[in-house]
Amino acid sequence: MLFETAVVATLSLSLIGVGATPTVPAADVNVQQSVSARLADRQSDGGTAARWEQLPMLDAQTVGSVDIDLASIPRMTGANLLVGLGQLPLADVTAFAASYPGHIDAVLAAPPEATVVSAWWTMLDTGQRASLTAATPQLVGNLDGVPLAQRSRANEAYLRESLAEATRALDGSLSAGERARLTAQTAMLSQVDEAMHASPGGPKRSLILLDTAGSGRAAIALGNPDTADYIGYLVPGMNYQVEPQMVNWTTVADDLYREQVSVLTEHAAAASVATIAWIGYEAPDLFSVGGLDRAEAGAEFLETSWAGVRATRGADQPYVAVFAHSYGSTVALLALAQGSVDVDALVVVGSPGSAIQSAAKLKVTDENVFVGKADWDPAVNSAFFGSDPGAASYGARVLGVHGGIDQVTGATLAGSVGHNDYFTPGSESLHNMAVIGTDNADLVTGDSD
Repeated sequence: MLFETAVVATLSLSLIGVGATPTVPAADVNVQQSVSARLADRQSDGGTAARWEQLPMLDAQTVGSVDIDLASIPRMTGANLLVGLGQLPLADVTAFAASYPGHIDAVLAAPPEATVVSAWWTMLDTGQRASLTAATPQLVGNLDGVPLAQRSRANEAYLRESLAEATRALDGSLSAGERARLTAQTAMLSQVDEAMHASPGGPKRSLILLDTAGSGRAAIALGNPDTADYIGYLVPGMNYQVEPQMVNWTTVADDLYREQVSVLTEHAAAASVATIAWIGYEAPDLFSVGGLDRAEAGAEFLETSWAGVRATRGADQPYVAVFAHSYGSTVALLALAQGSVDVDALVVVGSPGSAIQSAAKLKVTDENVFVGKADWDPAVNSAFFGSDPGAASYGARVLGVHGGIDQVTGATLAGSVGHNDYFTPGSESLHNMAVIGTDNADLVTGDSD
């Protein structure tokens, strides 16, 4: 449940000098490791562990009256740090970000709940938001709970700064290892930059996630997810790292967007669509695909991303559908089994399974779960990671992928063959995803059609 506007932020007076000084976060926080640690904490106590300390609640008037200066900010953490930064002028926020980058990394590694972030952002005035975006684009751009359009503006600035910084560094004298790291980072960031260019006649794109650490994490939205009636998340599997796949995955999101718009046009529906090309976890390669550690961390990231959308949309909730492929289906199944955020529909294709035993265990409205299995796809029926979601006992519905007829237009829809053919334009598979994503699941074609 969202917080009432009268309770718009959390702030512990002890963190601004009234009580004990908290531990200052380390300067080299690793987001992936932090997420894995939080997940382990949750599992160790049966799923009830809080992911951060619950702090006293103060209303906006009280928060605004607290005397916060630059000297007190380094002693703050988590939601308290967000509140403190919001009270500082631009010059002080800029100085803090330059002097204490580890504090920013620490907030992103263990962020406050999206509802807390949303409430905090609502408390800020236009000038405060602008100051924070200008001084800390990495922070604003990657906090679930900040509206996605504003996150994109911050992340686009962060992308430009990161590319420029890496390029300048490459002109200097570097060790072989550091040069290799910066070269890989530049290639990853360049891939994101290229993926941000809209296709001819296609929707505007926004950069709603950008993590430059390691192989990177990124998500690009097509359309306006802050206002769209229908939002579709595309979750990829093995080998879909940001570099080299961000451009390709965003093209897939573009194809699904166009198909959904076509479905709505056929129904004369005055509704809007957004699709999200989400590479928000470190997807495995051939050498690391055998384990579940990346799926578990990815599930945590995916769950918090959905929570961010739910928090920012308030009473105007969109219809959220998830389209997950291969190892990405394992990520999505784990995320929906954790149960903190619900989605309206789930489509899994080419799935190697998960430990989840049935559709009833997933936080999906009306068990609105669909499974597609193409011929010659070695992943389907394998149950490599646990129960096969395509088994009859699982309780999911069949997603037709072998070729069929559009029930509205009568057009012939092509079949999909193999593991990587589910998102092909003109296919029964992609068309079925589009009707599911626009809440027209009664028009899904299946193997019995």
